[in-house]
Amino acid sequence: MDLDQHTDEQLLDRARQAGGDPEAAAAAREALFRRYHPKVAAWCLRFCRDRDAAADLAQEALMRAHERLDSFRGDSRFSTWLYTVTRRVAINRAEAESRRRASSLDELAAEPLDPAEGADVEVERGEVLAAFRDAMREDLEPLEAQVLYLHYVDGMTLPAITDHLGLENRSGAKAFVVAGRRKLERRFGPWLRREGGLW
Repeated sequence: MDLDQHTDEQLLDRARQAGGDPEAAAAAREALFRRYHPKVAAWCLRFCRDRDAAADLAQEALMRAHERLDSFRGDSRFSTWLYTVTRRVAINRAEAESRRRASSLDELAAEPLDPAEGADVEVERGEVLAAFRDAMREDLEPLEAQVLYLHYVDGMTLPAITDHLGLENRSGAKAFVVAGRRKLERRFGPWLRREGGLW
């Protein structure tokens, strides 16, 4: 029987049949996820813009969806549910990467500076960066900080961030960038103008 001719619903029914043929259920699952692999890969490429990272993310998302298939209740289309799972995996990975990078910045700031020429400039930059991290936590809403980080540190485009975070406001990520920059420029205006800005 050619499972590729089945609808998503038919494959889901076969994949989740309790007490049925385990091999038939496994074949139905494989056919279902094989059908959606290109779509998941495309979503992941929009999230992270790097083919290798996208392939790795797609593998993780499909594995997570495979593990949680029994939680799909049919309240939406399977593709919608799969997109939601993929987006959550992408967000979790981005948040973990953000925490890792923030931790790396903290470790770097804690390293002693060599008493070389221009060390006073490096000290000032370190102090400003520390203050900048504090401002990201204290002055910005969490979503503003996340959007700024994804855009200016991870290099994601605004449309990709809008899609990645599921933003439903009219201007998407751009609204959060504008608001976040305005707050940071109020606090760091003179330094940003002198240094040519952080963006």
